[in-house]
Amino acid sequence: MLERGKLGDFQKIGDKTMGKVAIAILCAVIAGCGGATSPQALSADDAAFQQQLQEHFLDAKPGSVIEIPAGRHALDRVLTLRANGVTIRGAGADKSILSFKNEISGPEGMLVYGSDFTIEHLAIEDSKGDGLKVNDGENITIRDVRVEWTGGPKTTNGAYGIYPVKAKNVLIEDSASIGASDAGIYVGQSQNVIVRRNRAEKNVAGIEIENTINAD
Repeated sequence: MLERGKLGDFQKIGDKTMGKVAIAILCAVIAGCGGATSPQALSADDAAFQQQLQEHFLDAKPGSVIEIPAGRHALDRVLTLRANGVTIRGAGADKSILSFKNEISGPEGMLVYGSDFTIEHLAIEDSKGDGLKVNDGENITIRDVRVEWTGGPKTTNGAYGIYPVKAKNVLIEDSASIGASDAGIYVGQSQNVIVRRNRAEKNVAGIEIENTINAD
């Protein structure tokens, strides 16, 4: 049988032990939170490039050609184009790369509302949502464009890589989509569509054309 004094000593030891356990749990929680990945801030050069590119998209008008130079360009916001008659051109699908790995505003990589639109010779990587979405346009050409999620197939990847929808007179050629969580190349609710010489891999579905009239 413990004496009163001994019981008090036992309680103090117990309190200290519980305190150490509580501290250990708190440290583990803090460490776990600290281990969570968060988007990295753009470098000064990438931030300046993004601002300039967004201005080109905002100021675009019929006949505009937006050049994407060779290199890997980190962006953290969706690029939205709302103009007709615009061409976006890079130096090659493995040379001019727009990386959305640290995207904080999107979810698409590039979102286009316009007709007589051409995009060619560039890559879009690691967008939070769809890679390239073209909505409600006519005379759409997508050539030598690579959309890829570089971390491999994951359910958290964007649903569609190359995604024209509600469009007319669409050509998708010599392009690639890799790692989409739904379809690599998806054409929906469109008319007069040609999809040729493309590559789709590591997507849930490769190439899907749905609710579309006159598709080849």
